[in-house]
Amino acid sequence: MTQFTDQNPTSLPEDFNDMSNHSFCVLPWLHRFVNLGGEVQLCCTAEEFKDSYIRQDSNQTINITDGLSDEQIGATKHMRETRLSMLNGNWPAACERCKLTEETGGCSRRQAENQHFEKHIPWILENTDERGYAPVRIRSRDFRLGNLCNLRCRMCHPRASKLLMNEWNEVARPRLRIGAAEAAEYENMTWFHNRQLWDDFSAHCRDLEHLHFAGGEPLIIPEVQKALEICVEQGVAGNIELTFNTNMTKIPTRHRELWPKFKSVNLLCSIDAHGELNDYIRYPAKWIRLARNLDIIDQQHEELNIGRATLSVTVQIYNIFHLHELVDYCRERFSFIRTMPNLVHLSIPDYFNIQHLPDDLKQLATSRLQTLREKLVLAGEPGGLNQIDSVLTYLSMGEHSLHLMNEFKRVTSIYDRLRGESLTELVPELSPLMAGPDHSAGDKLKLAISQAKWLSSKIRNRLQG
Repeated sequence: MTQFTDQNPTSLPEDFNDMSNHSFCVLPWLHRFVNLGGEVQLCCTAEEFKDSYIRQDSNQTINITDGLSDEQIGATKHMRETRLSMLNGNWPAACERCKLTEETGGCSRRQAENQHFEKHIPWILENTDERGYAPVRIRSRDFRLGNLCNLRCRMCHPRASKLLMNEWNEVARPRLRIGAAEAAEYENMTWFHNRQLWDDFSAHCRDLEHLHFAGGEPLIIPEVQKALEICVEQGVAGNIELTFNTNMTKIPTRHRELWPKFKSVNLLCSIDAHGELNDYIRYPAKWIRLARNLDIIDQQHEELNIGRATLSVTVQIYNIFHLHELVDYCRERFSFIRTMPNLVHLSIPDYFNIQHLPDDLKQLATSRLQTLREKLVLAGEPGGLNQIDSVLTYLSMGEHSLHLMNEFKRVTSIYDRLRGESLTELVPELSPLMAGPDHSAGDKLKLAISQAKWLSSKIRNRLQG
């Protein structure tokens, strides 16, 4: 775990403004993230990692319904230590994803946010004292206003899509199944009806430069529309850049009416493959509808006030062999939507993580990615090379896990049975993996060793945390 000090942050290296060389991130000063359950965390990129929940000094997690002000949240020991850690050049534990992204050659959320909010950095450095206190200046808010979603993605969880509830308990191991009380909580989330939440949002939306929504599926969540309407009613929409993580299954009429009133709208379109494979991963999406909506964005972006649109791909075992097909589609189809998707490494659930593939399948995936890379170089389109290189590096970093690959086979087979689908028809490259190991004495020993290593790693990480 990161050790924090009270070192005065004014003793910074002269090249501090070169943000690529430091762990500094503007978000603990300028940003507030509220997750699906109403808990306040550092940011959505840190959501999966330890120490990302902002805690009161009593060590209790903070929920938006606790009624704490931005000033009180920002003054907690947790936030002060996080700021000092970053100013001292140390990576907080919650920032593991950005650290890993940068180590593998990718562009991290930290780097993007520092560039986006660069004008605020001098203020941050001038107004943060040696104890980590800083005045409140929330310029960016990120909300997950519940788990209403129309898809049941294979790598998702009922906390983020309540439609997954019934299938989850058939797929999950007994220790991970959802009991009646937890199911009721996911089915009936109400924290986003909290009056103080909306009173505070109305009172402070004039300070915002950026407002982000994900889900669930934000474009079908009523409270997302409510937030946009408040900004319009307050007369501040024109100052705010809107961004959405959206599955692009719907573009509601009311959103089309509201978007032009904002400064700009940026879309991160969660598309994980081309055609039927995307529908398989992000069930029950229909590619024909997605393609139509993507064409609307590409062709009507000026009318809809869209400043940028990018496909965001969760790179996982299901799609690692066919990323080139989606890139080819984007290059051939789009003139406005970025032709190189944003490639995001999946780490959880770990049985979908590409790092744990057998070596022969890793070699095949590497070959496909290198071919794609060469194609982009020959076409004079180098813009996506660093992303491909990042995936290649990430793929090479992990070790094959027979235990996790058996879990991948088990989970995939159950989903296939429940949904009447077949992975091997769409991704024949995975047929050997789905066939599974022979249950010889040697294979059983390998499986036992693999499982023991995996459990040992989990225990070690927990102890170190």
